[in-house]
Amino acid sequence: MREVFVSTGAFVGRPNGRDHRLIPLLAKNIVCDGFELMFYKDWYDHADGIGGFLKSSGLRFPTFHCEKGVGELLAKEDFNEAFRLFEINCRAAETVGARLMVLHLWNGIISDSNISANFSAFSRLKEIAHAHGVTLTVENVVAHGGSPLKLWHRLLLQSPDALFTYDTKMAQFDLENEKAFSEENFPLWKNVRHLHINDRAGGYRDWTSLKVLQLGRGDVDFETFFKNLSRTDYRGDFTVEATAFTENGGLDFDSLNESVKKVRELSEKYLGRA
Repeated sequence: MREVFVSTGAFVGRPNGRDHRLIPLLAKNIVCDGFELMFYKDWYDHADGIGGFLKSSGLRFPTFHCEKGVGELLAKEDFNEAFRLFEINCRAAETVGARLMVLHLWNGIISDSNISANFSAFSRLKEIAHAHGVTLTVENVVAHGGSPLKLWHRLLLQSPDALFTYDTKMAQFDLENEKAFSEENFPLWKNVRHLHINDRAGGYRDWTSLKVLQLGRGDVDFETFFKNLSRTDYRGDFTVEATAFTENGGLDFDSLNESVKKVRELSEKYLGRA
C-alpha cells in the first residue's frame, strides 16, 4: 500500500530553532505513515549525533531530504566541499534507515546558472548515495532559466538512469502540473520514484509567491493531477511538506493532518490500494 509521509521541516524549522530534539515530541501529533527527514545546514557539525538520536526515537524515516546548499556548491564548482557535505547527508540517511533521498541538484540564487557543472557531478553523487544504500532522486526545483521538466530531460540525456521526485508545488510555479502528462513529458514518469504533494498560490513564475501551502489553499488542481497520475505506472509513496507553522510561530497540526488525509483519499480513489 502506498504510504503518506510528512516532512519534519513542516514542524521543525526556523520558528523553533531547527531543534532536532523536538522531532519525536511533535511527531506524536501527526497521523501519517512515517517522516521525510529534512536535513539543515546547522546540523553538519553534529550530524552523527542527530542521526543516532533520531534512530533511537523509534520513528520511521523512509525518505530523507538532502540539505539544499549542496546544489549551490556544485554550481560554484566547489565539488570537493559539495561531495564532502553530501556524504554527511548520506551517512545520516543511512543511520536513520532512509531508503530514498531527495536532492536539489540546482538551488538558490545561483540555481541553474551553471547547470553543466551540476550535471557533471551527478554520477559521483549517485555513487556516494549507493555506497550508503540510498536511492538518489532529483527534485523538479524551480529554476531561474525556466522549466524544471526540461532540465530533467537534459539530465536524462547524460544519465538515462537518473531518478526523480516530483513536487506539485514546484511544478505549479511553471504551470507544469498538466504539462507533466503531455506526450513530450509522459515518458519522464518511468523515472519518478517519489512525490511531494503540496499546494501553492500565485501567478506563473511569480518569485514573490513560493510559500508551500496545505492542500486546498492554493491553485493546484489535485483531482486532475491524481487522475492524470493514474495513467502512469507510479508505485511510490508521498510526502506532505506544507508547513504547520502559524504566523505567530505556533503549530497547526489539524491542517497538516487534513492534508495527509486528503492525499491518502486521492491516492486510494485514483491509484487504488496497491
